[in-house]
Amino acid sequence: MKLQTAVFTVIIVTVAMAALLFYINKKLKDFDPLSEPKGIVLLVIMYAQMIDKMVKEKTNDEVATYLTPYIMSVAAFIFLSNILGLFALETPTSNLSVTLVLAAVTCILIEFYSAKARGAKGYIKSWFEPMAPFVILNIMSKLSTLLSLSLRLFGNILSGGILMSVIYQMLGSISRMIPVIGAKFNIFGVLIAPVLHFYFDLFSGVMQAFIFITLTTSFIGKELPNK
Repeated sequence: MKLQTAVFTVIIVTVAMAALLFYINKKLKDFDPLSEPKGIVLLVIMYAQMIDKMVKEKTNDEVATYLTPYIMSVAAFIFLSNILGLFALETPTSNLSVTLVLAAVTCILIEFYSAKARGAKGYIKSWFEPMAPFVILNIMSKLSTLLSLSLRLFGNILSGGILMSVIYQMLGSISRMIPVIGAKFNIFGVLIAPVLHFYFDLFSGVMQAFIFITLTTSFIGKELPNK
């Protein structure tokens, strides 16, 4: 049931992203490049420039050409997934299967750019450095990156959701102490919960998306020869 819910919410996020991209694409097609950008066009330009600058700082211009679109997409996906709690839906990133897939894609990209930078022979050799027996430790190191990325995102989002559930129950218990109205209406929940949602869902959602893409670009950058 948990996995089915995650699949459903992933579909919601995917459809939302597709609709948003369709709308943005239409706006960009109608945009006059000689005019001053505003509205959604300005936001998209600022977002693209910010991500592109971050990727270039961690990698290089050539890698950024191909990596920036992925980083933009995964950041948007994680952010939209993280804020579904605001709409009384389960966040996809609170499911380990979802975060494992995201981390796995990052690990594949890390290995791809490592192999591209070292060449086939150098890449295979790197698995056995500094000596052949160290291949086991090198494999564990690769797996630790996968686990670290997935568990960090999963743990932070899941803990935030659990904390909000506990807080709602606690505020509901306090509200029930108020005669008549408190038994049917969570007064304190309505007053206090929005502020906490701002932190656990909105602010934390942005931060976790930022941390994930920062680590992704950093790990890839370490595999490049000029880093």
